[in-house]
Formats: sequence, structure tokens, C-alpha cells
Amino acid sequence: MDVLKRFAVGAVYPVVALIIIGIFWIAQLSGLKAMDSIYNGLILMFPLVVSIGIAIGMSKDQSGAAALAGAVGWLVYGAVIVSLNYPKDGAFNPTTMSANFNFLSGIYMGITAGLLYNRFYNIRLPEWLAFFGGRRFVPIITAVVALFIGAFVAAIF
Repeated sequence: MDVLKRFAVGAVYPVVALIIIGIFWIAQLSGLKAMDSIYNGLILMFPLVVSIGIAIGMSKDQSGAAALAGAVGWLVYGAVIVSLNYPKDGAFNPTTMSANFNFLSGIYMGITAGLLYNRFYNIRLPEWLAFFGGRRFVPIITAVVALFIGAFVAAIF
């Protein structure tokens, strides 16, 4: 029940972003070219907003480190998906959407980042690696896990 409650708290952030996207959609209908570009950019990056929002909500203390981990996780996941599905250029380009790189990717990368934050936010590393301990470790481990999740999903699809 606690996990579901945290997920619901995290889902509020993307809903607020949807309101902002709706405002720009209405402004886009007026025919302004700049509003069209802003609207398209927000729609394109909405899974990133979802990942960040869910990661914040799933973390114990709504930390910015969890938000950074959500962003890093989604970006690494997207880069792996694009490079494995489109090996010719291999460059990360979120405009090349596929069936496994969408709104749901933001949800499960946000959940992954939030759960990894709760597990590793107070980890202690050896003295020579102490700088990367604690909250700084969370985006690193999230990037590694996102790499494997992206490879797994790319292999399935």
C-alpha cells in the first residue's frame, strides 16, 4: 500500500506538466509558430517528465537525487533502445520513437529510479570512492540498471 501511495504522489507531477502542455496546445491553435515548437518539444519530452516525477514520488524524502536518477535512467534507457534498434547512426534522438520508448518507459524508469534511491541513498563506499557514496551513487547505479533494462527490452522487441 505504501508503494502505491508513493506512486500516486509521483503521478501528480506529470499531471501538472499536462496542464502546462494543455496551455501551450491552446496557444498553438492560435497559429503562433513558436508555440507550436514549444508544444511539440513538451510532448516529445513528456516521458522524461514522467520519469522524473515518479522518481521523486517513489523516493522516501522526495529528493532531487532521485529526480536526477530518473532523468539519467530514462536517457540511458532511450540511448540503449535507439542504438540497438537503429544501429546505423547510433545517436540518441528522442524523435525516433519506437513501441518500447514512450510514456510507459517514463513510468518504469521512474519506478526503478525511486526504488534504487530508497535502497542506495545511504550507501557507504571505501574511502577512496567516498565522494561517489550516498546520494551521488544513485544516478550511477540507475544508469547501470537502465542499461540492462534497455538491452533486455530491445532484445524482446
